[in-house]
Amino acid sequence: SPAAHLADGSTDLILVRKCSRFDFLRYLVRHTNHNDRFDFSFVDVYRVKSFQFTSKLSEDNESNVTDIGKKRFGQFCRDHPACCCHVANSTWNCDGETLDSSAVEVRVHCQLMKLFARGIEENCKDEAAYSQSSVEQLL
Repeated sequence: SPAAHLADGSTDLILVRKCSRFDFLRYLVRHTNHNDRFDFSFVDVYRVKSFQFTSKLSEDNESNVTDIGKKRFGQFCRDHPACCCHVANSTWNCDGETLDSSAVEVRVHCQLMKLFARGIEENCKDEAAYSQSSVEQLL
């Protein structure tokens, strides 16, 4: 998120609700230009200190997972009687590591480590132009 800060103790939770493939593609294209990427009715942004994601399948421990799968994918399961509808775990990318889990808890730890880095330069447009011309010279 462009408004996020490393040391404010929060993170931006971006929820992209169900939408058409075309709308999702429009959302992804917005990341490549300067238009507001959150200006869609199916995108919500929340500033949070923690959140917990739990799959609908793992919420109901007492019910039979096969029955839930057969209800959710009814037509497919009716046409294929051998279907066993296994629980599908989500795959999460956490700082380059993949986590296979149906539930994830995220908490922000404010200023847990010290980070030494340069700030935003005043003449960043000049540096970007310099970098671009350097790349063009290499090509």
